[in-house]
Amino acid sequence: ASPSFVIRRWRIIDAVEEAKLAVERREAWRGWAAVAADLGYADQAHLTRDFRDHLGMPPSDYLAMITHP
Repeated sequence: ASPSFVIRRWRIIDAVEEAKLAVERREAWRGWAAVAADLGYADQAHLTRDFRDHLGMPPSDYLAMITHP
């Protein structure tokens, strides 16, 4: 895998972990745009594209899945 692929993959892992922690701790979700900014994405659309490419679903579907299993 290319270095850029590995970096994007780790960013997605970090985004997933942040969502899981918010759900587990019952914290208010601060939004994917804030997560995207923290992870160095230019905007939420870029995070959404990478998320879908790596996990096969958009971040909103993932959050809904872990919030309401």
